Amino acid sequence: MKFIKTLCLSALILSGTNQIGFSKTTDQLANPSSWKSTELQESKLVGKIWSKEKQSFITPSELIKALSKKPFVLLGEIHDNPDHHTLQAGIINALVKTQATKPALVIEMIKVDQMQRFNGYRNQPNSKAKHLGTALRWKQNGWPSWDIYLPIGEQIFTHDLEVYPGHTTRIMIDHLIKTDMSILPEKAKQVFKLDVKLEKTLNEALSEDIRVAHCNRLPEHVIPPMTQVQRFRDAWMADVMIQASYDKEEKRRQSILIAGNGHTRTDRGVPWYLNLREGKNQALTVQFAEIESDTKSIKDLVQKSPSGDIAADFIWVTPTIKRGDPCQNVPDFGKKN
Repeated sequence: MKFIKTLCLSALILSGTNQIGFSKTTDQLANPSSWKSTELQESKLVGKIWSKEKQSFITPSELIKALSKKPFVLLGEIHDNPDHHTLQAGIINALVKTQATKPALVIEMIKVDQMQRFNGYRNQPNSKAKHLGTALRWKQNGWPSWDIYLPIGEQIFTHDLEVYPGHTTRIMIDHLIKTDMSILPEKAKQVFKLDVKLEKTLNEALSEDIRVAHCNRLPEHVIPPMTQVQRFRDAWMADVMIQASYDKEEKRRQSILIAGNGHTRTDRGVPWYLNLREGKNQALTVQFAEIESDTKSIKDLVQKSPSGDIAADFIWVTPTIKRGDPCQNVPDFGKKN
């Protein structure tokens, strides 16, 4: 554990005293009248939460009750959907009230080398969630507007939550891609559980997701190392979640992850590494899914493993946002090598 803390540089604890209100409860957020996304709000599935275990819909209160009992909670998202961040914030707010010790928050969008900026801003006397994105150079790092992530920022300030970086540095990722992770010490691979192979079908599915995410414009020889790097990022987030689950006195507390839906998959993402390291049934994943025009049932929306199993514990359905062609600005990476 000490070795990985040194390797990751991720045992960074934040403090702050500002109080910014967040009034909506999770039950209120389930009301379609509160949606910011405008497409397909009228769907009967919008606002509903599907439980994989119960094979039925549940209420937000039932969801919070289930999440409150687990040391690790993962909240997936589609990055540019504002409702996903509002719902994540509502869940964080509700969970804080169920825990004897305030949970820690791990955020995929924050890199290790941004933490100095984070700490510096948080320690300013008049710091506010509204300007946190500017302090972190949020836009320059390629994420959607900080305005839609603001509800999460408000929870950080309202409850004075400790925040941990869910992302390593860009330089580290570049090195890993170039070396196919060979620069990692064997001990690190063992602790991270990167020495445990994914099933072939899962690894192939992960590679295909990377192809599609880059609009089939990646050179084929880049796919394998990028697949390994994706595994590293999931293993990294699992490691940070584990570290975050111990407070300053080494007492256990709940650890909550904010990340894209792909990272929160139970079949191969962060929960898979948590299961390997912490034992099964220690984590629960909530994924927020956008409704689609041809959706007939909840199973049309969920991410599934190659075996057909749903790759999340709970699915919360939201409206969708209007988007242009997602591949319009994706460059040609020199494909057809």
